[in-house]
Amino acid sequence: MTIIIGIFILCVCCKSTNIQNETNLTTKNDSINLYAFVGQKISVTEFDPNENNERIEIDSITGDTIRRVSFSMDLGFKAKYKVIKNVFNDLKTDTVDFVAYDHYGRPKFERYENVILYLSLNKKTGKYYHQKYLYDPIKKGRNGIWKSPSGKSIEKIFRERRKGILKSRGIFE
Repeated sequence: MTIIIGIFILCVCCKSTNIQNETNLTTKNDSINLYAFVGQKISVTEFDPNENNERIEIDSITGDTIRRVSFSMDLGFKAKYKVIKNVFNDLKTDTVDFVAYDHYGRPKFERYENVILYLSLNKKTGKYYHQKYLYDPIKKGRNGIWKSPSGKSIEKIFRERRKGILKSRGIFE
């Protein structure tokens, strides 16, 4: 009986240590326009990014009317994800809508039920935009801890992204 109680205490201690390590993960820095979170897919729908892409301006020197048309060579997608866990900065919502663009077709992150996604906020429009091509598929293990398919923790995944692609994009110094 003593052995069973000892094993039970050991299991509870290990479980609470893992949970504590995971809950200390979220980092906040409001001066950095990045939101990383563990998300669960709700929907991803395609839209035409070239719809309403024309604007009319008046030339300040000549007074002529100028018609400007922009053309996106990417496909556009409106995505909705459930926010399971904030990784960097706090989205302060349980679901988030964002726009994603992809030059190669449908975004690869939609293949996975759960991913770490990286978004930035356009403060003028209040819309979130996906950091192009940036995501990390993850799964919840039997112990309740999120890991990549190769076994990396969320903390390790984010640290590598921060030192790599996010630094090269100028988001982190």
